[in-house]
Amino acid sequence: MKERFKIAFDELNLNAQKVADALGIKADTFRSAIRRGSINDGYLILIEQKCGISKKWLKDGIRPIKVNHTESLEQLFETDLLNALENVDKDILVAYLVLRQDDFLKLPSFNLFFDKLRISEKISKIVDNE
Repeated sequence: MKERFKIAFDELNLNAQKVADALGIKADTFRSAIRRGSINDGYLILIEQKCGISKKWLKDGIRPIKVNHTESLEQLFETDLLNALENVDKDILVAYLVLRQDDFLKLPSFNLFFDKLRISEKISKIVDNE
């Protein structure tokens, strides 16, 4: 994995610092994980999403190295939350929820969505006489 990161960094004009910044982690922590080969699938998905380095390349050496990454989930959620939840790859969604939970909690649309779910649940209980 270490060698594939080096190739990807060269091809995409990236470095460990830029990728770590995109992930919201310390560069030294990221470099250590690369050396150990201990980057989990959640982070590989975020690297693909945020930096455009293919998860398949990093994990298995399957080309292409560069993928066209779409706008971030945060932007998708702010635009159309329900559409984003239905159309986004579920692995990406889980990675964001697990690894970036604090970021999600800052999104007004995300909080509004859960507020509406809670209200719907309360209304259902009232209607069902619970």
